[in-house]
Amino acid sequence: MPTTTTAGGVDAAEVVEYMIRILEDDPVTNAGTGSNLNLDGQVECDASIMNGTSLGFGSVGAVSDFKNPISVAAKILQESDQGPLSLGRIPPIMLVGPGVAQWVDTMVDCVALPLHTGLERVVRQPSTDALMKARERLSGRDASSGDKDEAGGGSSIGGSLVTMEALRRYMRFENMLKKAATANATNPLTSPITLDNQQDTMDNERSRKRSRTEPPAGSTAGSNSKQGQHVQEEEEETLEMDDEDRLQDTVGAICIDAQGRVAAGVSSGGIAMKFPGRVSEAALFGAGCWAQDATEDVDGFACSLTGAGEQITKTLLARTCMETCLSLDDLLDAATQVLDKFMTSPLLRGFKEKHAGWIGVRVDRESLEGGNGSGNGGGGGGGARAEMVFAHTTQTMVSVCGSPQ
Repeated sequence: MPTTTTAGGVDAAEVVEYMIRILEDDPVTNAGTGSNLNLDGQVECDASIMNGTSLGFGSVGAVSDFKNPISVAAKILQESDQGPLSLGRIPPIMLVGPGVAQWVDTMVDCVALPLHTGLERVVRQPSTDALMKARERLSGRDASSGDKDEAGGGSSIGGSLVTMEALRRYMRFENMLKKAATANATNPLTSPITLDNQQDTMDNERSRKRSRTEPPAGSTAGSNSKQGQHVQEEEEETLEMDDEDRLQDTVGAICIDAQGRVAAGVSSGGIAMKFPGRVSEAALFGAGCWAQDATEDVDGFACSLTGAGEQITKTLLARTCMETCLSLDDLLDAATQVLDKFMTSPLLRGFKEKHAGWIGVRVDRESLEGGNGSGNGGGGGGGARAEMVFAHTTQTMVSVCGSPQ
């Protein structure tokens, strides 16, 4: 998840879109090309972007048609900032599924669309023949192997967002589901495997299911007891996945431009084996990202988040970051309080483990020329003072700070 600060005159929202496009094009990340596959073996992406000057927001959810979902979200943001449509209709700030492509066809001249705008179409799903060949290629070796080079792991299949590496993970999870179904049919005391690749969800589900099926104290499970224990141990072993198989990294960016304006964005392929149509925090207002310019009375702030989507959504964590970081003088104390609020939230009491990470920047309003902030037309001196912070409860999170000339 990179953080970028400009030294030139480029608009903050444009930089955010550009940086996230780079990450979406890299098959190593779980965004755009190379995203996790859902239960149907398809890519469905979520993305959003927020402009701190206009406070405008644009997002897409469960979209499969475009190479760069963040660019479609940026186009939605741009159009919504233009004001009402004909007959006074309110422009959308969020579109999902097939409606995204229909909207782009209506709003954009796709015939004259230049390449590398981020709005290029992709094949929604590889052809049956291409998919079968890819499966055969992976089946010819160990599908659980992490050797990407041998199978061309980063290569796209049939012009889609599906890569060989994403298919390899999908086939492994698919086999795990089949084993779990067989085990459950043999022994109803065995808990089902949850293939949500966020480990806390798997742990919670196993614990919850076991508590429902364990015999009451003082009773016996009969002859199935030892068998159930044996199958359960096999499932525990099956659930041991490589780090690569836990791919869940949302990507995002925040930016301060030369005028002290801020923007933020986020993009995600979602969790592996998710139900089709599932939308994560990366598409939801107040959850995945936040940006607002400094004013006469309030410092500027921008943040971008990653982690367990449902948990971040329930706590509106991006907005919580903003409110906390603008209410405290010490930004490190604020970052600690954000995570404390998240970890102790009553909304998340059903989760044993809670995962979130975020990067943020706070812009000192008094450092902007005129002292009235870029949000009200001030600024422009390029001398904005800013503090940057990141915090996480996730096992890992990468943050990169840059200042392109």
